[in-house]
Amino acid sequence: MALNKISDAPGGFPDCHATSLHDFYDWVDDVKSRTHTDVLIFRGQQKNWEMLPSISRNGSPKKIIENEKRLFEEFKREGEPCLHRVPDNDWDWLVVAQHHGLPTRLLDWTYDPIVALWFALENYDEKDSAPEVWALRPLKEDVIEDLKASEPFRGTRTKIFNTNFTIPRIRAQKGCFALFKHYEKFPNGFIPLEKNRHLRVRVERVRIAKFSAANIASQIREMGYVRDKLYPDIDRVALRIRNKVFQTYSQQ
Repeated sequence: MALNKISDAPGGFPDCHATSLHDFYDWVDDVKSRTHTDVLIFRGQQKNWEMLPSISRNGSPKKIIENEKRLFEEFKREGEPCLHRVPDNDWDWLVVAQHHGLPTRLLDWTYDPIVALWFALENYDEKDSAPEVWALRPLKEDVIEDLKASEPFRGTRTKIFNTNFTIPRIRAQKGCFALFKHYEKFPNGFIPLEKNRHLRVRVERVRIAKFSAANIASQIREMGYVRDKLYPDIDRVALRIRNKVFQTYSQQ
């Protein structure tokens, strides 16, 4: 089946429906054809969740800043002994915190559309999942280019940034981040990215048909998009090699 456009965005973004991996590639090509910058990033979600940072979903909205400060400072203090390489600025600490499960004001994105598709289809459940992939075409003014000249908690609006801090999973996932600006007047303390007046005109979505989700997931696994690749872990590498070698011996 061909890629099907559901709407042209009365709410601010084009919405499509894909029933195959081929449809998904067509959608990516279509988005690229209308991208007027060199930057195009993607985000996969298992459901139609608002694009909000995890800190907005934890604790009282009235205490977001208080909770965020306490979480972040305690993580830096207690996390330092656990790291082989310790960040020397708050940008890198935020990235480390985000990728180790601490609620932050960051939202993960990737430059690889198939990585985003993998996240949308991870743990797919026919009854409970509604996989979707978002694309964002940020302009130059939407990107924080010089992190040394800015501070993460004092930005004027939600923007995109890259990190140079070495974390294997970010490198494997070709990751980047949206850094959200806090607004007290909004219920969750932040504006969902798809409703942000600066960015919503440059986001698009494709929804993956439920009846084809399992097949698409199988196809991208065959392409090498598997958990061990996207979450590299030296312990799992050692375990996999040990099992492979000793299984070989046991069969001789």
